[in-house]
Amino acid sequence: MTSYEKYEHWLTLSRYDIDTAKILLDAKRYSYVPVLCQQSAERLLKGMFVCHTGKESNKSHNVPFLANKLIESITFIETEAGKRFEKEKDDYEELMVDLMFYYMSDYPFSYKKFSDRFIEEKVALEIYNNTLKLLTWLESFQVGLK
Repeated sequence: MTSYEKYEHWLTLSRYDIDTAKILLDAKRYSYVPVLCQQSAERLLKGMFVCHTGKESNKSHNVPFLANKLIESITFIETEAGKRFEKEKDDYEELMVDLMFYYMSDYPFSYKKFSDRFIEEKVALEIYNNTLKLLTWLESFQVGLK
């Protein structure tokens, strides 16, 4: 399997997650929308990493960390796309950090009242729409790589 084929695998998962987030948004099941948005961004970044470096991505759910690992890769950052990514990343940094706020962990040390996880439609919609912008931006770095 080529690095680009691996990217396409991660892209498929990413799109599945964001499509599922839309289904939940339409069904008024807002609490999991940000979780799937985070997952979608995470998967796309992992796909970008394997595509641009030829190596598997770190096993992390931390979206800003994954973006930074991509920038640290010489094989990516020395390309025109990599330079553009580094220059424009600040425009998306806050959203990537916000997505981590909604990441749900099931580990024992992260027990929370389940009711604390409920969010309103307005918040879910804003996160969803911002994630769509982030995903579009991330996908723009893959154009012409096949």
